[in-house]
Amino acid sequence: MPIPNFRSSSAIERVGYNADTQCLSIWFKGGGGRRYVYADVPEELYADLCGTNSPGPYICQRVTGKVGRLHSKPRRRDD
Repeated sequence: MPIPNFRSSSAIERVGYNADTQCLSIWFKGGGGRRYVYADVPEELYADLCGTNSPGPYICQRVTGKVGRLHSKPRRRDD
């Protein structure tokens, strides 16, 4: 699956998805550049996220509070 381009997003820096574990990682631009990892995310949800023009609102509506969040981590240099 192609890696989405979120340059136009004011909130999202990038996302990643592991189909084997169904984990979605989201790196945010603000708040110290935290990465949030969500579990049990269907691949279809990730595909829809990659195709949306408004990733921030999409995440708020379809991800936050709808799937299990594993953890959040502050940004590291190699992250």
